[in-house]
Amino acid sequence: MTATTRKGTGIMLRLKSLEITNIRSVEHVTLKVDPDGTTALYGPSGVGKSGILDALPWCLWGDTGSAGSAAALRREGSTEPAQATATVLIGSDEIVALRRITRSDSGVESASAKLWINGVKQSNVTPASLTRIITDLTGLTAKTFRGAFYMAQGQLTDLMTGTPAKVQETFEELTGLDDLTKRIQVLREQCKEAAVRAEALPGDPAEVTRTADDAKEAGRESDRLQQESNSAAAAAASARTIWDTANQRAKELQSAERAARDSREAVVGAEALAADAAQAVNAARLRLHDLGEASEGDPEVQGAATRTACAALEQALGELTRRGTELKAAAGQEGSARTAAEQARAAHDSVDPDALATAVTDGQAEVDAGRAAHQEAMRAAHVADAAVAQRDEAIATLSRAMDAAACPTCRQDVGDVAALVDEQNAILDQARKDAAAAHQKATTLDRALLDAETRLRKAHDALANVTSLARVAEHAEEAASAATRHADQAAATLAELVAAHQNAPAPTGREQIHSAALAVHEQLTEQLSTARGVTAAWITLTDTIARAAAASGRVEQARAAVVDAPSPTDVAAAESCEATTRVDLDTAQTGAADAAAQAQAARATAMQLDGIADDAATRWNLKREAAEQAEVTRIARDIGIALRRDLLAEYCATISAAATDILTRLGGEHVGFMIDETFVPQVVLPDGTTRATRQLSGGEKARAAVCAFIGFSRQLAGGGKPGMLFADEITASQDEAFRRDMLTMLRALEMPMIVVSHTADVLDIASRVIRLQRPPLGSTQLAA
Repeated sequence: MTATTRKGTGIMLRLKSLEITNIRSVEHVTLKVDPDGTTALYGPSGVGKSGILDALPWCLWGDTGSAGSAAALRREGSTEPAQATATVLIGSDEIVALRRITRSDSGVESASAKLWINGVKQSNVTPASLTRIITDLTGLTAKTFRGAFYMAQGQLTDLMTGTPAKVQETFEELTGLDDLTKRIQVLREQCKEAAVRAEALPGDPAEVTRTADDAKEAGRESDRLQQESNSAAAAAASARTIWDTANQRAKELQSAERAARDSREAVVGAEALAADAAQAVNAARLRLHDLGEASEGDPEVQGAATRTACAALEQALGELTRRGTELKAAAGQEGSARTAAEQARAAHDSVDPDALATAVTDGQAEVDAGRAAHQEAMRAAHVADAAVAQRDEAIATLSRAMDAAACPTCRQDVGDVAALVDEQNAILDQARKDAAAAHQKATTLDRALLDAETRLRKAHDALANVTSLARVAEHAEEAASAATRHADQAAATLAELVAAHQNAPAPTGREQIHSAALAVHEQLTEQLSTARGVTAAWITLTDTIARAAAASGRVEQARAAVVDAPSPTDVAAAESCEATTRVDLDTAQTGAADAAAQAQAARATAMQLDGIADDAATRWNLKREAAEQAEVTRIARDIGIALRRDLLAEYCATISAAATDILTRLGGEHVGFMIDETFVPQVVLPDGTTRATRQLSGGEKARAAVCAFIGFSRQLAGGGKPGMLFADEITASQDEAFRRDMLTMLRALEMPMIVVSHTADVLDIASRVIRLQRPPLGSTQLAA
């Protein structure tokens, strides 16, 4: 920042120009202001003069005043950027500030700012930094600026003639004490609420001490009972150990007794199983004897021999069955082949090739005749269609020439063209009927031709099929012969197999071969059944002999495993000791459980009393903290009241002295101005007496009001010379004498100012006049 001025006191701010776009009722206006004289903004009521003044604090500080937001300052109906550019003199520096808001397509407003100091553009200026820089340069906030340099409409009247409450409101608003007064009122309410809350909260230090002592006593009792519970638990654990030892000894003796008993019972069981196994061996030998087999030989060898015989019989029976099945299948194939050959030969013999050739020749002649007739019918249909088209064209031509009463072709006169058209229509109807009949005939002949062609095709196919039927019959007869040879070969093989088993000549003829094969099959089946029974008997004997040997071995093992039983006296003594120690254990566990329950109850009581003590302490701490907070709030309230009292006394003295200085320099009957904490403005007469300003005449009120406002300005400016003043309709709703005296006062001040007025009186004191106008439904403009 290159400005030579800095934040401090006595900074003088003067406006040189203000350019406004799309703000309030202004579409675009540039105001050139006299920074050292009086500039009048003159125009009728409602033209937008006061709205123009709102653009300056918004441009410099971003203050929107009564609008509430920057978007609300935007000219109604405008979507273009809204901006204000102010050129001001701050001390010896010239400042150009620009603030702008831009609306996006979605309706969101975004702000931007620019700043030049003595012609040098500052970088990285944002709306927030522009406000901060202007505040640093002037030493003023937006609120201070409005209070020090803005004479609002009706404000001077309220200051001089209002009630003390109204004067206080205006005084505090101008000096900025209103915020402190509001804060003091808030502190008063908070102090009252804090005191009530602290008083209402429960809490007593005696209760804290009492509940803490109860909790400690309960804790000691809980510790004592816990020690007793621990001792009881240790006694129960010792009883458990003693019982475990006695129980283990009793279980060992009981287990030994059961083991001895089980070993004796095992010997008895093994001997019974050995007897059963011996009986099973005898039954197996008896079964072999019944089957005609000697049972004295080796069972395993005999069993293997019978198994071999069974296998040979099974193989012979399987071979006989397979050969019989082959013969049956070959005979079936032979029958099927013979049937097929007979059917094929019958099909061939049922066809007459000469008759089929004649049918083909006749069919071809029928097709040729049908095709010629169809072509002739189609030509007749085309001729009929041409006749219809010719009559249509003739009728159309006659219809066009009906008014001429002449033939359109030869141009000869025709007496009655309409009759001729009717005649042609009659001919046309007949031609159409002839054409329809011709087309119908052609269609009928076309279907007849298709039928003849179908019959001819079938005759051709039947004639071609005669040769194929002959070949099929020959192939079927060859297949039947081959099937017969295969069946004869299968019958011969089966006959040889039957002869081998019967030890006799081979049978001949398929019926004899089949009967002999069935007899051999029955014989082999019976032999196989007998062999299988013998094999099963030998296997059973082998198994029972093995089981009998195993049972004898287990008997010896069981006898060797027999153990001696413990003394019954020792078993009874151990069981008695276990029962006694069990009773002792139950008694000890019951005592430990009771002690644990008492300890737990005492622990719960101690915890409950701890909670009660904590609650009492918490309540007392909350009450004490509330009381401390109430005291802090009271101190803050008293400090605020004292600060307001001191500031009020200082402000009243400063404003009274400044206003008195102005009154003295202006001369007149009044030699001083006074305002104090009673908020009754007074003027001082030469004899030292005072008079309230509301008792003064109009001119006297105007002098006192202006001097008082200058006093406010000097106080807010830090005692220095105020900058440019802005007077907004300060003579509105006043009589002519008051307006004249007020304007005379303003001129006598010889201070730069901007005066807004809708009366022409202001023109008498202005060094520059800016006339404003606003067409109906239009925007504020500079008048010519």
